[in-house]
Amino acid sequence: MEDKVTLALIAVIVYSIGMLIIGWLSKERIRNMADYIVAGRRLGFWLAYGTITATWFCAGTVLGGAAMTYSFGVRGVIMDPIGASVCLILFSLFFASILRKLKYLTIADFFRVKYGRTMEIVSSAIQVLAYIGWLGGLLVAYSAVFQVLLGLTFEQGVLLGTVVTVAYTFLGGMWSVTLTDFVQMILLLAGLIIMVPYVISAAGGWGAVTTQIPADAYSILPGENFEYLGYVGMIGLAYYIASWMNQAIGSLSCQDLVQRSLAAKDEKTAKYASFAAGITYATLGMIGPLIGIWARLIITDIEDPNLVIPTLALNLLPAPLFALLTVGLIALIMSSADSSLIIPPSVIVNNLIPMIRPNMDDKTKVLLTRILVLVTAFVSLAIALWAATIYFLTQIAWYLILFVQAIPFIFGIYWRKANRTGAIASVITNVALWIPLIYYFYQQTEDIWLAIYAPGPFVIPIGAAVFVIASLLTQKKDPPKPLLDIEGKPIEK
Repeated sequence: MEDKVTLALIAVIVYSIGMLIIGWLSKERIRNMADYIVAGRRLGFWLAYGTITATWFCAGTVLGGAAMTYSFGVRGVIMDPIGASVCLILFSLFFASILRKLKYLTIADFFRVKYGRTMEIVSSAIQVLAYIGWLGGLLVAYSAVFQVLLGLTFEQGVLLGTVVTVAYTFLGGMWSVTLTDFVQMILLLAGLIIMVPYVISAAGGWGAVTTQIPADAYSILPGENFEYLGYVGMIGLAYYIASWMNQAIGSLSCQDLVQRSLAAKDEKTAKYASFAAGITYATLGMIGPLIGIWARLIITDIEDPNLVIPTLALNLLPAPLFALLTVGLIALIMSSADSSLIIPPSVIVNNLIPMIRPNMDDKTKVLLTRILVLVTAFVSLAIALWAATIYFLTQIAWYLILFVQAIPFIFGIYWRKANRTGAIASVITNVALWIPLIYYFYQQTEDIWLAIYAPGPFVIPIGAAVFVIASLLTQKKDPPKPLLDIEGKPIEK
């Protein structure tokens, strides 16, 4: 066992050095903000596909997904990866090529051009909060892998993962993120695929897997009386619908996805790369969750289900494959951490700083973005190590993206009468309804995460209706703006 851990540690060190080399080489490509934020809009299909897929394969997909299916079956991963896969496919079919034509740098650019400064500020604020929170969670995930697989302490794991991720992102921006993401995706998928036969064998073979695990464990439909994740009746149904909505609709306008479509070399590449990533995520993204179901036959009781896959790997895999999977899991976390690390600085420098310093040159912007990469890492690290309450609050920002951005984004792309008044009215309505519904659902369940998610099916339809009505009533007073690209030219859909 000790030799296995030593080999894995050596592999992680070699891998980390490789990531740093890629970051160092990528820095030569950075000449302006477009290079740093959207890789100069030069990504071909394979790089665009690789970076989308790797970014969406996060610790929650594999470690958290296995934990949820171990406890609840496939219903436990409707939000991610199933709902997230739906999001990628919807994005590819209806939004990717249009956004690429617009040539923006951030999603907040879209809200500024379409709806004005207020919506730009709101979008920027929730993107910054959401990605700082996500990064804090990913840094904690580093420690889980390092602790179980390599025997490091919590602090050592968090610091090691943070330093490597910050270094190559700081140097190469989106270029190094893209190149490392492609490598990370290959390592991750190789490690997971190789692990499958070992898990099936330990579970007693394919016959045991098919006969001893009930078919209901693989169902994506609610159980009897709308049972979902332990809740029944209307609460269970609301939670179930909300789980589909949260990722499938809420993530359509998230910066990490939008940024990758903007980085593609053309509209077709943006469309096909995101579609391929959606199909990959819907299929290979289920490997970790399926392992979680099969693990029921191997591990009958585990204190922390999030450690199902690391525990199986430590006990089942031979040393070389254990080392590969360990590197794959670290790569998995890095591929999402680097994306979340670059987004807050990009949004701050591209969308918020110009309100104070409108004439800043590109060289200064790149320098400031790099400095803010370090600041973002420090804040997220502090959250990961000390501020659990702040981390919880930043997670609320993810659902705010659904309530604040989804309706104005979708209508703004496809409805010519969408205007600023409709957008702001829908945002106010959604938040005003969401807060009391959080209180209501929490009083009913004492489950804060359900209370945050479950209002979605009630809030979004009302918010959409308010958007349409407010826009129609104010067409003369607040004329809608056409879709304009970064140069102020209208585009053809």
